[in-house]
Amino acid sequence: ATPRSSARQLVREALERYGLSPDDFGQFALCDVVGKPGGAAGAWQGEHLREVGDWERPLVLQELWKPKAGWSRRFEIRRRDELHRGGD
Repeated sequence: ATPRSSARQLVREALERYGLSPDDFGQFALCDVVGKPGGAAGAWQGEHLREVGDWERPLVLQELWKPKAGWSRRFEIRRRDELHRGGD
């Protein structure tokens, strides 16, 4: 991944890396999730999830926007049908 990599490219690469068909990338979305440690056994808990646009540049987002102290960000790949049903 480079700062020029789009969310769409990163999803395709991740699917391929995990043995799934990269042609199925349209079924998945990269999500920007902000959260913090907590809950059972200190597990990370996402508090806010936003679907990243296919042509957005996730590494640029990460570089330009930092969460407040005590919070962190991570990118997750989610099925689009779950996002649109409201599931996380």
